[in-house]
Amino acid sequence: MMATLRSILLLAAGLCAGTADAQPPAAPDIPAPRAGEAVDTARAIQLREREAAQPVRPWTEPDPAAIPAGKAGDAIRYGQALLTRTSTLIGPNAPDPARRFAGNNLNCVHCHAVGPSGLPGTKPYSLPLVNVVNEYPKLDIKSMKVISLETRIAGMVGKGPAGGIPADGPEMQAILAYLKWLGRAGRPDTRMAQTGLDEVAMPNRAADAGRGERLYREQCVACHQPDGTGIKAPDFAGGAGYAFPPIAGNDSYDDGGHMAMVPLLARFLAANMPYGSTRQSPRLTVDEAYDIAAYVTNNLPRKHNPGRVKSYPAEALRPGGFVIPEQFPGDDAAYQRARLGPFIDPPALRQSADTRHDLAAEQ
Repeated sequence: MMATLRSILLLAAGLCAGTADAQPPAAPDIPAPRAGEAVDTARAIQLREREAAQPVRPWTEPDPAAIPAGKAGDAIRYGQALLTRTSTLIGPNAPDPARRFAGNNLNCVHCHAVGPSGLPGTKPYSLPLVNVVNEYPKLDIKSMKVISLETRIAGMVGKGPAGGIPADGPEMQAILAYLKWLGRAGRPDTRMAQTGLDEVAMPNRAADAGRGERLYREQCVACHQPDGTGIKAPDFAGGAGYAFPPIAGNDSYDDGGHMAMVPLLARFLAANMPYGSTRQSPRLTVDEAYDIAAYVTNNLPRKHNPGRVKSYPAEALRPGGFVIPEQFPGDDAAYQRARLGPFIDPPALRQSADTRHDLAAEQ
């Protein structure tokens, strides 16, 4: 009876998380996550339940005029610049070879988009960064470990010619300063409405990659090009990166990345693409985004991640969208069916937390 009541309360929390005034029930008495903690499935479900029960505060639009003067403000502004001009400052072609920390020529703002404030990472439902400082340490179900915000940043930056971004270096400290400033109105163990990706139901059908290709050529090809490799800035060799980012090829996410999952990519596309779209003023239907995501994921080339077979080791928490051929040894026909959906998350993943915040935060 108690388990049933708890499930009902958690479901109610997930349904209400997107509203400004509705709040989930009080957090269950579950020990807080510790950075570096390796977890089993039971502990992971506990942590997700704990997160689902955290209070949700309304979206807060940052004001760039509130960035302080002096050294503190300088660090915040440098962090802002690093997210906006990542390729120029720390990319593989950055002018300073000693600071070529990033593993590709993208800018963080290509995914963590600019909102009305003009600041990177502040567009609702575009993987915004406005509250991330209050959400870590956080369970990462891809590795079944609790990770720190610094670990997440380092993982997203990757490793370039100069190695990864140093944990105690000025770049990491500046990014942290910017994220702390963005989240200064919140408090630890709170969530914020309109963060992560929009929680929309995927069509209960197999995705149509052929239709997705036609839609891609109508809606996406002008910026991302027929092969998905984007449009380089004129001074690409000097570190300028891309005018429009690649969504395929060696300078994009690999075949084990989060956006290689059709449902997650579809949720991003539905609220953000084509460029200029918002959740309130979308230009794609969810059905269209779903089919485009299937085409981009399955038909455009991207680099291979041999380590993907180790991702999501807990089957009970493995997203339904994580479909790789290694899961279907000797049965390619089954893989070909599964890779197009319909995609159904396992019950423990659906019931234990609000996936708008969970999976999206792992980007």
